[in-house]
Amino acid sequence: MEKESKKGKRMTVDELAIITKNQFDRVDERFDSLEACFDARFTKMEHTLQTILDVVLEIPSKKSFERLENRVEGIDIRLTSVERKVKTLGK
Repeated sequence: MEKESKKGKRMTVDELAIITKNQFDRVDERFDSLEACFDARFTKMEHTLQTILDVVLEIPSKKSFERLENRVEGIDIRLTSVERKVKTLGK
């Protein structure tokens, strides 16, 4: 099967197949480069998401803050009591 080109020269099926294969090879190369670019971006995004997750998991819960606040208040009360005793003993 032959196809007539604009210049009047006939193209054989083999020539058309070679041209088509070359075009597909170029498209494959382009997709490979795009895929590599996307892989790099997704890897970077995965790393960023992992960092965010690590930070979120390290943030103490509200209950932890409340327990810590209660301990600080308890220590503060004891410290105030000791300060009063020291002042009374010093007089």
